[in-house]
Amino acid sequence: MLKRLPCLLFLGLIASLAAAERPNIVLILTDDSGFSDPGCYGGEIDTPHLDSLARAGMRLSNFYTNGRCSPTRASLLSGLECAKVGFGGGVVGDWNREINTAAHRGRLPYEVPILPELLKEAGYHTMMAGKWHLGGSHMKQQPASRKLWKKEHPGWELTEREVELDFLALPPQRGFDEYFGIIGAQGNFFVTPGEAHPYFEGNEPAELRFDRTYTMHCHTKNGGQPQYRKHHGKTAEAFYDTDGVTTRAIGMIEAAAGDGKPPFLMYLAYRAPHLPLQAPEELVRKYLPRYEDPTAAQAERVRKLADEGLFPAGNAFRKTPIPKERDDFRLQLALHAAMMEKVDDNVGRVVEALKKTGEFDNTLLLFFSDNGSASHIQGYMNAPYQGSKALLWEGGLRSHFIATWPGRIQPGGISRNQTWVADILPTCLELAGVEYPETFRGRAAGKPDGRSMLATLKGEPMPPHDQLFFNDKGQQSVIHKGRWKLLIEPGWYLQTRAKPGVSCELYDLEKDPAETTNLAAENPEMVELLKRKCGEWRRASGILDYAEILKQRPRDPY
Repeated sequence: MLKRLPCLLFLGLIASLAAAERPNIVLILTDDSGFSDPGCYGGEIDTPHLDSLARAGMRLSNFYTNGRCSPTRASLLSGLECAKVGFGGGVVGDWNREINTAAHRGRLPYEVPILPELLKEAGYHTMMAGKWHLGGSHMKQQPASRKLWKKEHPGWELTEREVELDFLALPPQRGFDEYFGIIGAQGNFFVTPGEAHPYFEGNEPAELRFDRTYTMHCHTKNGGQPQYRKHHGKTAEAFYDTDGVTTRAIGMIEAAAGDGKPPFLMYLAYRAPHLPLQAPEELVRKYLPRYEDPTAAQAERVRKLADEGLFPAGNAFRKTPIPKERDDFRLQLALHAAMMEKVDDNVGRVVEALKKTGEFDNTLLLFFSDNGSASHIQGYMNAPYQGSKALLWEGGLRSHFIATWPGRIQPGGISRNQTWVADILPTCLELAGVEYPETFRGRAAGKPDGRSMLATLKGEPMPPHDQLFFNDKGQQSVIHKGRWKLLIEPGWYLQTRAKPGVSCELYDLEKDPAETTNLAAENPEMVELLKRKCGEWRRASGILDYAEILKQRPRDPY
């Protein structure tokens, strides 16, 4: 299961991991990056800093997200299945997506403990930079925004309690001592002086630094969404999200570092390479030639991934069909790659800051994505897995995952243990010596659905979860004991509802990790067993039938 070190050295690493002082914890989350994007996962994108972290630490080949941004973030911070904290069924943290029921509320409940609150209570200094997207708003401070809330919530009552709960859902009220970033999903990556922008410092509008000049490439499909093209082709001083968010994160780290200061948590949540596709022009031009033959480039990804030991050599996978608009597709691939190189550049900046401040050697750093790459590039970057963000095939659910902690995590390791995003909270709490509370804000807290993956970080085998369930806009899926995977009505709702009946797909992930052969017809008993488990889980989780959601949000599939 794991690349080996000599036994005595390996045992020594395990002992030092268990005995280490409380580490700093740095969680770096990307938004819509593909499974095989980093060079150390086979990608043709230049990611020298991530590759270096992989050599110094370990990579996971079997790490699962929740397939969509807000549900993954909700489980990351809570350690719970996303429906338990209001993000079931593919709901995201925007007013026009919220559903008036607990499992789909689209806002983190104030009575559920989350990682920064628990670490802060234990003496950690807690910091966040980047994208929140877990609900909440500043309408307590901005009464004019209540009119928009009412428009986006027809039939709901806006009480002062609701206004307060929206405010209490924001990062500064959820345990972060310092916060810089955006509350919602997206906006222009490039902001020029004098423009309105969505960034906050704590609970107040942020002042941005304009200390770099960019030639800006801003792409939209067929010229649509003009607000995202307004800077295209211009050369000017600008704030570029990936660079600017990192600069602020580094400032927080430098202030928090030092002898005698408490350990810290840094949650750095990048928006890249999420839409809109925007990157410095020189990087876009650099990558276009690499996608002259997209099919060959993808096949080379898979070959290199197998050479790295992260996918079984010789296993079949489904090649991405290249759209008729081939040149535009190539351009979108180049933009995605350019945005990922910028992420890598900035991860390097964070690592350098940790080293300069003397904090790197006692820092656990985890790097992963919130889901697979998105549908505008057809799941291309998720090879060898099929599907994209918001679809429940492996390409939508799996992410690369790099973990480093010098002297504590075995260099160059690869683990094939099944792990899940909700496992991160219990792992961090164990390393910090923090018990999950029995009660929180006057209510019983239960226990996390995730489990500590510390054994995986030590290089030890761990059994898979008995079941991992996923649900997104009419789709349902379960992975049973790490092997059998059932999908019910997989695909985009507008396409699946046009077909008669209910579609089921069953895959043996041990033999066919890329889901190339549907075994449902040959295994009706397993299909029925897993369908029953899915139904029981949905009822226990309070997830509504998608037809019920569409009564409240008729435009939801669009």
